[in-house]
Formats: sequence, C-alpha cells, structure tokens
Amino acid sequence: MAGALLEALRHGNVERFTFLGTGDEALFQGGRMIYATDSGLDYSKADLHEMVKAPPHLVLFGAGHIGKALYDLAALQDMAVTVLDDRNELLTAERFPKAERIYAPFEELLSREYGIISPYFIIFTHGHAADNECLRYALRHPSPYIGMIGSKAKSQRALEMMRAEGFEEERIKAVHTPIGLSIGAETPEEIAISIMAEIISVFRKEVNAVIADIDLLRLEAEKGGISVRIVRKEGSAPRAIGTEMLVTEECTAGTIGGGAIELEAIKEARRMLKDGRRYLLCHHDLSPDGDIGMVCGGNETLLFRAI
Repeated sequence: MAGALLEALRHGNVERFTFLGTGDEALFQGGRMIYATDSGLDYSKADLHEMVKAPPHLVLFGAGHIGKALYDLAALQDMAVTVLDDRNELLTAERFPKAERIYAPFEELLSREYGIISPYFIIFTHGHAADNECLRYALRHPSPYIGMIGSKAKSQRALEMMRAEGFEEERIKAVHTPIGLSIGAETPEEIAISIMAEIISVFRKEVNAVIADIDLLRLEAEKGGISVRIVRKEGSAPRAIGTEMLVTEECTAGTIGGGAIELEAIKEARRMLKDGRRYLLCHHDLSPDGDIGMVCGGNETLLFRAI
C-alpha cells in the first residue's frame, strides 16, 4: 500500500477507502482503482473515505532576492524546497541552508527529471527567456501549482506562446501569473508573502484532506512493519484522522500524538509483529477515567495494519 500510494501521489491527490471491520483498503485516482487489498469488494460501501494529498515541495527557478525571501517563509513551515539557478554565487548554504541547491545552466537544469512529489513550481529567473523555458518545463509535469513573476503584459505574452505551442488550455489557465495574491506588495519580502499566501490557498482548498508524510511512506515501502493510523476521533483527541506512524522491531517513525496512547500503540504493534497478526482495530477513551488514563479527553480509534 505505501509504495502504491507514494507512486500515485506523484500524479495528484488520491482517494483512500477503508473497511474498518477487515482492514481492507483501496486507492483510487481519477475515478480508477489503482490498488486494493481485495479488488472484488465494493469500496463505495467502505466505512472510511479519505482524500490523501502530498505536502508542497517548492521548486524555485531562481535564487535572487524574492527566491531567498520565499525560501525563508518556507523554512519557517518546514516545507521542502529545491532551488535551481545558473548563478552559483547565489546558491550558497548560507542563503539556503535547508534547501536542495542545484547549479547548472538552465538548459541543463531543464533537461533533468527530479522525481519530486507535489512540486509547486515558482518561476522568477533573471531573464524572460529563461522564465519561458521554465514555464514550458513546469507545464510538462504534473503539479498542483505553477506561478511565474512578471507584468500582466509579459505574462499574457508567455501564456499566448504556450497556447501556440499546443499546451492544454486547462493547464495554461491554471498558471498563476502575475504571481501572488494582490496585496499591493512591492519589496521582495512582501512579494514573497503574497506568493506564499497564494500557495497556501491552493494547498488548503481541499477541506479535511489527509496530508501524507512522504518520508514515512518511503520508510514503510522500504522497511515494512506495522502501520498505526487514526481512523476515527471525537472530542479533543490530539491528532487528526489520517495521522500515522510506523512501528518496526527496531524503531518507530512518525507520531499519533505522543503520550500514553502512542506508548500503548507501540506495545500493541510489537505484539502484532511477534504474533504475526496482520490487522487490529483499537478504541481508546482519552479521558482521565478512560482505559489509558489520558487527560486530553475525546475518543480515538486506531487501525493497525501489517505492511
């Protein structure tokens, strides 16, 4: 399941259906089943239906003043960032300490595939020609967001060029250019704020979507173990439905909120590993008088599945 979900997220959001009584699950994308533990089941009758999406991975075509300011905002939110530029003097660890920095002429940069899940392409190079080449690259790749800086006149010329080259109208209309929300921004920092606000508005448009932990999915696909996922909650339970952690014999990764419920879940998952069980559903009362003596209140249901 983890590998199938990880691969599907490269192409967009994924619908996940789960039968809580058996642990059977299926993934759908674009109305088509792409994975199922039992393909003969009617998943329209599943107990749980979730929209799963990947978090933004910002791909900055340009390492200038606006790129630096936008990176700083992304770093505050622990967003993944990749910065590409042909100016090595700007792509320094001092300016972009947590980003992946890739230096080469743009012709070479745009000839590569980067394997990024959920790339949010932001284009602000130091030349119109390079901007247009980056826009072509972005339009050829699945992405939730493409934004390009420039005046209205420049933006319209670039989009008309893309139309003439045969790119789909739906993709062209989705390009955010001039980039950013209209807040009267003038300085690089203000422009970066307007861009980040636009990115957040695009990312958060699906209400109650489950945000996949990409690193956790990669670890699950590599190591296996027991996946522990919150599938129901009421009251002030600390984490949202869809929150997940992985338990192996040697380690744990991710979190379902910490405290007594997480400790009990780890113990239960390791008992499953020892006994060879494949599936378990556990309900917990998180009140002080509940089964594990937590104080946050509410109720939570955990789905344990062997991977």
